[in-house]
Amino acid sequence: MILSSFILLIMGMGTTFVFLFVLIICTNISSKVSSKYAYLMPEPEPKKAKPVAKPAQAADNDDDIAAAIAVALVKHAGK
Repeated sequence: MILSSFILLIMGMGTTFVFLFVLIICTNISSKVSSKYAYLMPEPEPKKAKPVAKPAQAADNDDDIAAAIAVALVKHAGK
């Protein structure tokens, strides 16, 4: 019983080791082949970002933002 378990362990780990070894070899070969022929598929040009339109009522003034923060702090401290 112990011997058959040990054999099963060795076979399973051996199969995994062989599979990963073959996977590494295939990945390296694929990397070399794709880098050799990379000039056939040039990188796409990045898309230009469209300018984001500000909402009509956006606060462009830093004083308005500072005043809103001050009001929030006063209300929070009053609780």
